[in-house]
This record gives sequence, structure tokens and C-alpha cells, in this order.
Amino acid sequence: TAMNKSMKRFMMTVRASLALVGILVAFSFGYRQGAQDQGLLTQQGSSFRQSPFLSRSVAEEEEEEDPIRSRKLTEEEPPKKEQNPPVDGDNCKCDDSPTTNNSEKKPLVVVSSEERSFFEIGKGHDTDKVAAHHHLPICLKDSEQCIRKGCANERCRAWGHFYDSMYQSRLGKYSRNDTEPFQFLEIGFYNGNGFETYMDFFPRAEAHSMEISCLPHGSREEGKWPFENFAAVNKKWYQTLLDQNRLHCGDANDVKWIHQIWTEKMKRPDAPPLRVVVDDGAHVAEHMAQSVFFWFPRLQPGGLLVIEDIQPIHEANKFRKHFLPQIMADLHYCGDPKLPDQPCFPTIQPLLQSIHCEMHICIFERNDEPARELSLEESTMPPGAMNLTTCRSFQN
Repeated sequence: TAMNKSMKRFMMTVRASLALVGILVAFSFGYRQGAQDQGLLTQQGSSFRQSPFLSRSVAEEEEEEDPIRSRKLTEEEPPKKEQNPPVDGDNCKCDDSPTTNNSEKKPLVVVSSEERSFFEIGKGHDTDKVAAHHHLPICLKDSEQCIRKGCANERCRAWGHFYDSMYQSRLGKYSRNDTEPFQFLEIGFYNGNGFETYMDFFPRAEAHSMEISCLPHGSREEGKWPFENFAAVNKKWYQTLLDQNRLHCGDANDVKWIHQIWTEKMKRPDAPPLRVVVDDGAHVAEHMAQSVFFWFPRLQPGGLLVIEDIQPIHEANKFRKHFLPQIMADLHYCGDPKLPDQPCFPTIQPLLQSIHCEMHICIFERNDEPARELSLEESTMPPGAMNLTTCRSFQN
């Protein structure tokens, strides 16, 4: 009958559809398996994400779906001479590290889908913290584009740094949207490029910055600043941060002043805990050490103190050659009475959990001891900090 014929046609259509679905499922599984074998897909938990080694159109779609992990970036301009860090001529007295070809290297840190990318954000804000990734290939092709072309370690030749791997691996957890609110301090606002990077990387931070160049114009003897106000060039944040008591104008090496800022502007009853401090200021050894002695004890348990630009330059050399060996000795201190051993820095040693360093940057991690509010004298760099021979551990 007509009804039976219609029913037969319907059943044939259903069978054909089921067969087609089976073929598609098998094809999809085979594609995923093959793609995994070739590294085109990577697995995170129970979900798949696309590899960055895909066509531009697919990568752009992923960027639109997840703006945290990817940002549209502007092309970085070559550095201006006045931005270059101080160097001792073209022939840098660097360690004789073996040279390798970095022209094709990319950042190796894997960024989880819940963490922001410090490299991408820093590149977008034109900060020198990640600029060496861009400038090194140019420098290797044309030595005249290098700022330290005599360095045996070719990673020292280009302008900028490779700090993104340290920030991502050690501070990436603070870039998540679900992290608890915390307080962040940058020492050295300069033109604000680094600060803007931190603002985007740390969405939950109450961010503060210290800068000497925004003091009133005048002589240093009068407690003023005789040169240009570098911070004022940042039209986006400068006045807003001043109005909100987040940009503090003064000498971050002046213990009395930083103690005043800490007690009056930062250590408020309603303030979140201080968890991250970054010293990117004068790059003078004594100033860098002073940041450790004042801020490290005041960090909350698990907090991180970042010291940048520990470079083989005259201004920073004592930090690298005298301070770092002492604090590293304190990290491994046991206090065995049978050995001629004592802490080099008694206010720091009981609070140390770990020290992590890469080229020109170190991160000091607090242990679980509560934050300590030391006296001004205890917060001041001791006389032997820049002379390791004064520590008993180095007298044998």
C-alpha cells in the first residue's frame, strides 16, 4: 500500500542517516588522533585546544574567543638611544657563555587558558621587559643594531630583556580572574609602559608605583628632581594615579620616606595583602638591596619580590657579586654549631623560601612566616651587604 511504501522510504532514510553519522564520527576521531600524533592538537584535561601553529584565520578566531590569552599587538619600534640601559662601551665584560642562534627562538613558557600571557601583554605595551625577543634577531643580522655587540653571550647584545618566562612561571597565578585581590608595588614608574603591563597582567591587583622624577623640579639637595619628569609623559595613568594615591613621588631608597608611604598609603585597614613587589628603579646595587631589606619582610607569606636588571654594569655589579652570594648562603643556612656559620642577613634569612634567577632577573619568595613590621633601623641595608667578606660564612 501507499502507507507501506512511505514507511519503507522513511526507514531507508533513517538507515542512510545513521550510516552517514557513523562515517563522520569515524572521520572526526581519525582526524583528531592523527592531529594529536602530529602535534596539531594539544590536550588540557578533558578538552582540546588548537595549537598556535595553525592557519591565520583559525588563530584569529581563537583570539576573538579568548582575549585573555591573545592580544592584537602593535609593531614594536626600534629603541631610542636615550632608552638604552647604561653600558661600558661596545665591549661588554660578560661571562664567556657559549653562543647559540636565538634568531628563531620563541618564548617557551606554556600559558594555561586561565592565565594571561605576560609576553603578549608586554609586547603590546612596548615594555623593555620582553623587547629582546624582537631586537635580538635584528641585532644578529646586523651588529650595528646591537647595543653591546662585543658580548660573548649574544643574548646580552640586543636592547631589552627576556623577563617574560620568569613572570609567567612565577607570577602567572596572579594573572587569573579568580585570584584573591592583592596589593602590588612597582619601584620605578618611569614612562609607565611597565606599569601598564602589570595593570593588564594583574587584573585583581591594587597597584602602586614609586617614581623619583615626578618630584617638584629643583635640586636634589632640596629633595627635588633637577631633570625631566618622565612619568608625566604617560597621559593615560599619570594624573589618575596621583589623584588616587597610587603613584608616589619620591626616592625609593629613602627608608623614612618609603616607610611613610607604606604606613600611610598602603598598609590601610581596608587594603588587600601585599603579595608582589617589583624593583625596576635606578638599577644601583645599594638601592636594589635596600628594596630587599625593607619590602621582603613586609610581604605576606608566599609573596614575591622581583629584582630586575642585575646586569654586569658598574652600577649593579655589587648586587650580583656581593649581595646575591650572601642571600643565597642564607637560603641554605642550617646553623650547625660545629661549623663557622651564621646568617649573613638575620632579618631576611628566617623568611626565605626560595630564590629563582634567570639572566638579569631574580625573584625572592617568602616562606610561610607572617609578615613582619621591622623598625627603621632593621629595615635599613646593613653595612656589610655590599661586601661578602664581612659575613662569617665567607671567611673560611
